[in-house]
Amino acid sequence: MEITFKKFYIPAANLGKENVLPDVHDNAYIRATVSLTEKIDKEDRKYIGKGMISTLLPYMNLDSYDRKRTVRGFDSVVLENEFLKATFVTELGGRLWSLYDKKNGRELLYSNDVFQPANLALRNAWFSGGVEWNVGIKGHNPLTCSPLFAKKVYDKRGNPVLKMYEFERIRGVVYSIYAVLVKDVLLVKTCIENRQNKSVPMYWWSNIAVPETVKTRVIVPAEKTFYCYYENGGYLLDAADLPDLGGKDVTYAVNSSRSRDFFFKIPEEEKKWIAAVDKDGYGLLQFSTSALKGRKMFVWGQQNGGRHWSEWLSDKRGAYIEIQAGLLRTQLEHFPMAARSEISFIEGYCSVFCDAKKVHDKDYRIAQKEAGRFAAERAELLNGDYFDIVKEDEIKYYGSAFGALECALKKSPISKTCAFPKESLTAEAAEWLDLLSGKGLPDKSVNECALSYVTGKQWIKAIEKTFSGNWYEYMHLGVLYYAEKNYAKAEECFKKSVEVKENCWSLRNLAKIKGNILGDAAGAYEYMLRAFNLNGGYLPLTTEFAYACIRAEKYDKWIETYPSLDLEARESGRLKMLTGACYAKIGDIDGALGFINESLVVDDIREGEYSISSIWVEIYKRVLAKEKHVYYGEISDAEVLEKYPLPFKLDYRMH
Repeated sequence: MEITFKKFYIPAANLGKENVLPDVHDNAYIRATVSLTEKIDKEDRKYIGKGMISTLLPYMNLDSYDRKRTVRGFDSVVLENEFLKATFVTELGGRLWSLYDKKNGRELLYSNDVFQPANLALRNAWFSGGVEWNVGIKGHNPLTCSPLFAKKVYDKRGNPVLKMYEFERIRGVVYSIYAVLVKDVLLVKTCIENRQNKSVPMYWWSNIAVPETVKTRVIVPAEKTFYCYYENGGYLLDAADLPDLGGKDVTYAVNSSRSRDFFFKIPEEEKKWIAAVDKDGYGLLQFSTSALKGRKMFVWGQQNGGRHWSEWLSDKRGAYIEIQAGLLRTQLEHFPMAARSEISFIEGYCSVFCDAKKVHDKDYRIAQKEAGRFAAERAELLNGDYFDIVKEDEIKYYGSAFGALECALKKSPISKTCAFPKESLTAEAAEWLDLLSGKGLPDKSVNECALSYVTGKQWIKAIEKTFSGNWYEYMHLGVLYYAEKNYAKAEECFKKSVEVKENCWSLRNLAKIKGNILGDAAGAYEYMLRAFNLNGGYLPLTTEFAYACIRAEKYDKWIETYPSLDLEARESGRLKMLTGACYAKIGDIDGALGFINESLVVDDIREGEYSISSIWVEIYKRVLAKEKHVYYGEISDAEVLEKYPLPFKLDYRMH
């Protein structure tokens, strides 16, 4: 096997800069409710809803990407032998972008033809395709669009192995991913280290994208499934027997009309594997050690919204589904990872070429037995010593500065096996290093923003130890206290920051506390107006001001403001959408239709977001009411959509 570090070239959108506005009770995804039916028994309820996070801090959002794609190169690593060629893009969370079956001349994964971020993850930006490694938190890895450390290491026989790793800042754990090709199988070992003196909620899911065809069938050794869908700001989890649900065999992806998650309940004594095969019985098999007991299928569904999402995330690659593997039964739960402990597990990825008649038999047990033969044959590879590492090369690609910063804070290594050298400390960590050295945080100009955030009581103590009373110190203390859920103390610090020097950053944070925590839309608007007047040129702040206007029902104020914005802001699809919403709210249909039409493109439209469809209904409810000479409140949504159906290009609904 050969390992090559090289650039991977692909048409790519611009990811953009991080949004420096901290998450202050804004992220709807992490606050979604979970409802369970009576079919979910006591044992299966044990961890559901446990360990959810309250903020994305210390991470910043990645929401300034676009849809203008140009070819660019990403740091990547290629593993290749006579059977397989595996391409990992280390710059993008270590994503396994491609797994090519050289003997059969076929791609085993849904390998995207572009890099196109969209709003489906914890930090907003996410992209489809390949295999994504998700650690720590429900949802997609906060580092899914970030670089990992990468190097070549060697086993005791001198064979090369790829090693990728990073420090995950919310859970405070280090995770490492090792990969090697053994004959016709890609083996991947994951290790998670919690070196803290406390337990932390933990989670892992490997998200595997495969093409969806009319005959794609997902086969797993389970007779029961949980199934889940997202609606009205929450998740509903139910249970059913396999393979039939509502009279349809849901092991065929195309038989699900709406977007759904199917979490398969594999019995403890069964081997852990999942396969996706096409009409010929060819496809991908994923298998693992018993620690990865969960398996899942995600489908976009066959309605316009789901179909649109598949297109929105690629160029011409077509439809896909995901088959996944996790540490727990579902993705709605976390388990307590003990203090000073480690977790490790091994996965295998390879092709399967089953008897097509058997894997498409109406009797699902026959399909399970046929695919299970391949899983049983490959499973013995999981017991090999391919990951007994005895030597490591120098780091080839660097990850973030925060692992090294954590070592500086703790004054000791944070991992037994992963090095975070001082060379990785970049500018975003510089002022925190100065703080630890006793210099304190600088008294910045109010026009300067934070380069990064930190969380934890140790950082509060560090600021207090060198505290001089400048506005920037108060602002960071407010963020730190907010992350500790001490909202009163956070509000007090933000107010003191503004008293010392009027600054948009603390004013904006006060607005978020007023609106998101205290439910005071009018008070939030007043703070946000002051912030906007200080820094209306920062697009994320402008966008938040637009939302503040809408929530405070200041529609005319936003309509008046929009023409005065700079070109970048006026061209923002989200701001166009919000302007159209304001016109709709005041009953100006022509004004609304100037913004809400088929040419509207909202780059960061969110998975499960109904903004565009809701505004569309609001507009055409008034149009239809005028046609029928009735009050628009008497018109139902169904009547509107029957006469004025939502255009495909504007449909992102997932039900």
